[in-house]
Amino acid sequence: MTQAQPVSIPNTRTIDFVSGVNDQQYSISVALPWLPAPERGYRVLYVLDGYSYFASATEAVRANVHDVVVVGIGYPTDPAFIKKAIEPFGPKPGLSELESIAYAFGMRRSYDLSLPISAEVLAAQNIPVFNRTTEQVGGLDDFLATIETEVKPRVAELVSIDSSNQAIFGHSLAGLAVLHALFVEPNAFRTFIAASPAIWWGEKVVLANEEKFSAAVVAGAVSPRVLVTIGSEEETAKPVPAGFGMDQAELDARVRSARAIGNARDLTARLQALRGSNGYQVEDFAIFAKQGHGLAPWPALGRAIDFAFN
Repeated sequence: MTQAQPVSIPNTRTIDFVSGVNDQQYSISVALPWLPAPERGYRVLYVLDGYSYFASATEAVRANVHDVVVVGIGYPTDPAFIKKAIEPFGPKPGLSELESIAYAFGMRRSYDLSLPISAEVLAAQNIPVFNRTTEQVGGLDDFLATIETEVKPRVAELVSIDSSNQAIFGHSLAGLAVLHALFVEPNAFRTFIAASPAIWWGEKVVLANEEKFSAAVVAGAVSPRVLVTIGSEEETAKPVPAGFGMDQAELDARVRSARAIGNARDLTARLQALRGSNGYQVEDFAIFAKQGHGLAPWPALGRAIDFAFN
């Protein structure tokens, strides 16, 4: 009997590195187009939480556009990285290899994709099974700097890039990261796609830079393209899983108070109301029927690719 082999995606590359910004390890996956680069270079889609969405984004891009490089940004799976990522949170006996990888990725992303908040605000959020201290969240600015100064140059070394036409996609906490990048680095990408963004994080701290961004748009200083998406069921709690640390009524109230749909819709309306120029565009708010938080990123990817590149 033929021995089973790992599945891989053709014409892709993996680059592992340690960031000089925050001294953390990253692994980026790069899907190259089948066709030669146009004279201006390939357009690029950067996908946060690449370990979850890189494969889907790659196949969706290849089926619909032919001059786009997909870059998934994630973490290595080697035992040394997993051990280092888990150690600050104490031993986790009994985890399988795959469970350890998932746990390590969860710990790292909650740091890289979140903004700093006080201990009081962190405690008030009262998120079950999210046992973090203020030192274990709040690394987003360094993460964005890593993308700008270390990820982008590595991709540009690998293949010819159109630096004027790059997009970034993120879901949930990564959607919050996309919004923060939009507000503080609006020229870093041409298109920003925030899927189910966790605007509620830290009492909506991500909106602290919205006013400054809005003024820059009105002044014609910046002109990004923006898409915000969400699932229609994201203000409806799922049944409480065993050991979650919160009963159903508490979870229902928590989900309602987060106003995932309302916050995203309100933000889209404010951004659309801005009188921008030079190509400033905010797409209509996209809400996907019968999709909860866990399934909403996949229709969001399709909408993102169409908006960014077609």
